[in-house]
Amino acid sequence: MKNHQWRWLLAALCPAVLALPSQAQTGPVRSLPDTIVTAARIAQDPSLMPQGVVVISAEEIQAAGMTNANEAIRWLGGVVGRIDSTGGRDQTLDLRGFGEAAASNVVFLVDGVRQNEGDSGGVALSWIPIDSIERIEIVRGSGSVLHGDGATAGVINVITHKGLAEPGGSASLSLGSHSTRDARVSVGTAAGPWRFQVHASAFDTDNHRDNFSKQDRNALARATWADAASQWSLQLGAQSSSGGLPGGITPADFLVNPGKSYKLQDNGQSEKRNLQLSGETGLGDWRLAVDVSHRLDTVDSNYLSDGYATTSETESSRAGVRLWRDFNQGTWRHRFLLGGDAERWSQDRDHGGTVVEQQSDAVYARHEIELKELGLKVHGGLRRTVSARDLTGSAVGSLAASNTSWDLGAAIRAGLQGELFGRYGTSFRLANADEFACYPYPGGPACAPVTVLKPQTSKDAELGYRRDHAWAKWSARYYRSVLTDEIGYDPLAGNVNFDPTRREGFEVDASAKLGSAVNAGLQFAQRQAEFRGGAYAGKTVPMVPSQSLTARLSYRISEARLVSVTSQAVSSQRITDDFDNSCTDKIPGYGTMNVRYSEKVQAWTVSAVVNNLADKQYYNFRTRCDATLKSLYPEAGRTFNLMAQRRF
Repeated sequence: MKNHQWRWLLAALCPAVLALPSQAQTGPVRSLPDTIVTAARIAQDPSLMPQGVVVISAEEIQAAGMTNANEAIRWLGGVVGRIDSTGGRDQTLDLRGFGEAAASNVVFLVDGVRQNEGDSGGVALSWIPIDSIERIEIVRGSGSVLHGDGATAGVINVITHKGLAEPGGSASLSLGSHSTRDARVSVGTAAGPWRFQVHASAFDTDNHRDNFSKQDRNALARATWADAASQWSLQLGAQSSSGGLPGGITPADFLVNPGKSYKLQDNGQSEKRNLQLSGETGLGDWRLAVDVSHRLDTVDSNYLSDGYATTSETESSRAGVRLWRDFNQGTWRHRFLLGGDAERWSQDRDHGGTVVEQQSDAVYARHEIELKELGLKVHGGLRRTVSARDLTGSAVGSLAASNTSWDLGAAIRAGLQGELFGRYGTSFRLANADEFACYPYPGGPACAPVTVLKPQTSKDAELGYRRDHAWAKWSARYYRSVLTDEIGYDPLAGNVNFDPTRREGFEVDASAKLGSAVNAGLQFAQRQAEFRGGAYAGKTVPMVPSQSLTARLSYRISEARLVSVTSQAVSSQRITDDFDNSCTDKIPGYGTMNVRYSEKVQAWTVSAVVNNLADKQYYNFRTRCDATLKSLYPEAGRTFNLMAQRRF
């Protein structure tokens, strides 16, 4: 990133930075709330997790005016995103620099239930009603012991309040740039131990390019039964999406007309349905939890300009069960967790032309020990996974793979409010459906014969320090993942196993309550992704920015008025096909800022938002170094949004 861009962003942060010492010493300060994390499969004190943990609260989401979970993860959690090329609101999220395969190296959960679809399309979170979110947990670092395949970079868990909040409802309407309309309604009620919720939304936009319109329709119904010892929830959800597919443009086009499209008729549609049952109860000295989910996803893509179309139908069923208990042994406190997961997944491309099927079964165990007198916590975990994938139809292939993942971690008190922590373990992932099979398209890599890719494995280490104050929390950590047979994408060769690679970096997270009216947060990441062997030894892996900085600041003018600022800067990165780092062009670094003002008037809340305040013209996705090719996908410039919401 150019130096002047960093100076611009740091200047925006100066008010928060300069306020730290004075606010820490004077004026009434309320403590930051205690945090519980459930990405560990059970409710957990994050200090028992020796890795990077960021929790985004519902209050922070509301103050910043976030409209969906993906947006909150990027702007409040400091996660780097890449444009959704279908025009939707679900950008690809990259926790620790996995570039083109980022979505396949993070496990996404909703209320602890895995959402990964098993292909390269990424995970949709925009269907989750923003008003139903209680918190979002971002756990950086391997989660393979608890979550299995594809958790090398970390785990993101969206927790909803499952209707357990006070009965009531809300309705809202947003109008914005590019003919954007977003209407939402939520209703909740109670009957004895039962809680019921219904959410519906309609989102329409023309977006910032020709043939980039998008229409989303979402519905969610949930019933929850709860008493003092148990809680069970049944959820039904549906999402329908359609829109244009404008394709890429050249760098020269971007400079003259970033809204241009060469594909004015290409379009796509998708339908998603999901059923989810989850709950937990007491079982003697143990707690028992069960989650079962079934999802169906159909996608039709019509590339009329290239003369072809594709369809896919993805069906997945997952079930998980876990038992845990807490017990004391002298001065030692123990927690033992035992669980099992089963998955059956299939994808049918082009009505039987190619079918990929997977079955996966796993058992895992984790034991935590805490000695409060010494301020010492240790844990160990082990997971055994047995998987099989089969490819039939136009191509044939099969893979039977087993894996044993493990991790060890420890944390010890360092000072009155500090803690030093570290962990070491292993992780893995299998090729997803797009990587396991091959789907030809004009100008793409050849598809015969199909190469069954080896499982990706990684050795992961992390060392960090965290400190809590009454008015602030912060943590800093160094991590390193050494990968073998990393599964990636080469635009010229297709899906391949890379030569040995490495990810390492340094991360800082901080949040502070600066007096009674000001809240601030900051996430910084310095990351390096490089080949450690083979033809590209020492070269940088494409699509990985070396630095990112995300900051937020909110100021409550009065009980009814609030203004908030969110900003993010991302450094330059190599273009997708630049494996030998010979391309003179890069995806340029960029910095953007959003500002929101909101005011409450009785039961109403009205707000105004300006996104990309400085009207930065930028992009974060380009697939080819050759400047004559249409491979660049621009982000939007400055946009405006007005919203009115009424609670009842």
